[in-house]
Amino acid sequence: MAQGYLLETTILTVCLDAKHPRHGEIVQTLEALPSDSARYVSVVGLAELEFGADLAWAVGNADVPSLREKIRQARSYAVLEITHHTASIYAGTKARLAVKYLASTLRRDRPRYLEDWVDKATGKTLGIDENDLWMCAQAKERDIVMVTADRRIQRIPDADPEVRLLVV
Repeated sequence: MAQGYLLETTILTVCLDAKHPRHGEIVQTLEALPSDSARYVSVVGLAELEFGADLAWAVGNADVPSLREKIRQARSYAVLEITHHTASIYAGTKARLAVKYLASTLRRDRPRYLEDWVDKATGKTLGIDENDLWMCAQAKERDIVMVTADRRIQRIPDADPEVRLLVV
């Protein structure tokens, strides 16, 4: 049975940048995935790429046409939108993260931003970005695997085993 893969932003940026030190490794990993499996990008990941290009343009620090071409290439994958179903899954997964990692889970006691949450066992910040949680919710909603190069995201399926992740 074919399954799908959601390419998280770290994977997209490396895959679309032939000069990146991990480009060959990441491309080889993606090519090793079953050929009959769909590849997706998230509208959230595209927004992150757009932000990077807009910021580079604003500070005059990049080859903007090259960045825009990379975004065009990223859009060649099927794009997953956020739905009300995604929102429900996001909320449930975030609640599971709070129960697993936070000593104080009530709103008045926890930091506002997910990346600032502190693991009750280790005392270290989770470092998980809200956008990554949204993409995990999209992957879970569609029962596909999210592919990432960000090891911190591993904490999400540790709290919600229904989120499937491939860390490369």
